Order: sequence, then C-alpha cells, then structure tokens
Amino acid sequence: MSFIVSLTFCIHFFVAKEVMTVVPPLVLGGVRGVLGGLLLFIIFFPNIKGSVKFSHFKILISIAFFGYFINQILFLNGLKLSTPLNTSVIMNLIPVTAALISILFRVETFAWRKIMGALLGFSMIVLLTLSNSKGHISGAKLGDLLIFASVVTLCISTVLTKTLVKTGFPSQIISASMLFLGGFALCAMATDQLGLIVDYAMASDLHFAQIVFEIVISTALTYFLSFKALKYLAPSQSMIFIYLQPLMTAGIDFMFFTKTPPIILIPVFIGVVYSSYLVFSAESH
Repeated sequence: MSFIVSLTFCIHFFVAKEVMTVVPPLVLGGVRGVLGGLLLFIIFFPNIKGSVKFSHFKILISIAFFGYFINQILFLNGLKLSTPLNTSVIMNLIPVTAALISILFRVETFAWRKIMGALLGFSMIVLLTLSNSKGHISGAKLGDLLIFASVVTLCISTVLTKTLVKTGFPSQIISASMLFLGGFALCAMATDQLGLIVDYAMASDLHFAQIVFEIVISTALTYFLSFKALKYLAPSQSMIFIYLQPLMTAGIDFMFFTKTPPIILIPVFIGVVYSSYLVFSAESH
C-alpha cells in the first residue's frame, strides 16, 4: 500500500504542477480535499466498524489542521515554485522526521538500528541535493523550504493518526474527515477563485482527466491507503517507500520529458534500499 501511495504521489507532482499554471494552489487543494473526502464518506460510511467517541474529535481536528490544511498550503505553493524532482528529494525527509516525531510522542520505541537507517537515508538525500547534475537539483529556495515545512506537518498528522487508530477509531473516518475539513477551510479562503478549476476541467478531456486524477487517485485513494497502512506498520515504516520517489520521478522525467536523470541516483538508490532494510528490521531486534 505504501509503495502504491509513493508512486501515485510522484505522478501527482507532475499533474498538480501543470494544473497550477492556471488554478491557484488554495483552490486545487481545497477542491481535492472536499470532493475527495466526500467520496470516501460515500464509499465507506455504510460499512464502517469501530468505536467513535466525542473525545476523539479533538485529535481529528488536529489531524485535519496539520495533515491537510497547513500541509497543502505549504506543499502546493512550494511545488509551484520548485520542481517535481526537487520535491521528491525533499519528501525523502519524511521517514527521518516521522521516526523522530514518533519517538518524541512515544508512539515508537527508540532503537539505534532505526535511527541509523533513517540517518543513512537522510545522508543519501543530502548527497543528492548537494549534487548539481545538469541543473536537475537546484539550490535551496523558497519553494524547497515550503516543501520541507509541509513534511513536518505531514509527519505530525501521521503520528496523531497512529494514536487515534490505536483507540479503534476507523481509518476511513480519519481519512475522509481530514480531507473534507481541511479542504473546506482551504475553499473558504479562496471562494472567489473556485470557478477557475471548473473552467480548467471543462477546457479539454486531458484537463478533465487531470482533475479527476487529482481528486480520486492522488487524494481519496492515496490518503486512505496511507492511513490504512498504519494499522500494520509504524509511522516511520509506513513512509519508508518515500525513498524511492526520486528514482520514480527521474524515470517519469526521462520517459515522458526526455530528461536524463543524474548519475548520482545510482549510489543513492543503493543507500536508500539498505536504509529501508535497517528501518524495517528495527522492530525485530
């Protein structure tokens, strides 16, 4: 599930960046959230099993705030300024951040093997970021900083989600509520521009397909699978496949945009695969 989420988000980087040449980030994020959340409610609400208590809603609102509202403001504005490959590289900080925040919130136990694996993955990302091969990896700029900030908010919401899932709260409700509440807040901030996404979708079949992908696949499906994976994996483990995103993104760049990926990706690939092994195997030691 986590692998599918990572691959889908790689495609999302390219599609969302194209859509945002016309549609403002707040509008794209808001409509994705509201419609994606409603879709999950419609599909899963009749078959939801699990205990739902009023005390859970404080955590649920916090998840929506950090996991979608603030996250999408930072991420989409950052993606608009940065590049898909830069974005995928920076997103590789998620497992490291998730592990540290999980330990801080006492959701995961401290393990040197887990920390070493996370640090190895982080060092590979630093190596890739510092290499400026044919302009594929640019220096630090506002867009990159916004994406990194979105990584922190995403990891906070992931850890909060894990604590809520442990209480028996249905993951379907978490996904749908986070998307809908966060998306509604974003739409409220851009009510005068909401018509732009309708105009974009109606302009051509390709544009319509892009909007459907953004709402159904990269929003409803991926967020649901992300939270579903938390039932079986710790937060840092559920995010480990994010390390493959630079390779996936570089592959898309090469196949569809004839951009040659930097050679530095080869040692990075070897490093991130081993770091994945260290993090996954930490719980068994």
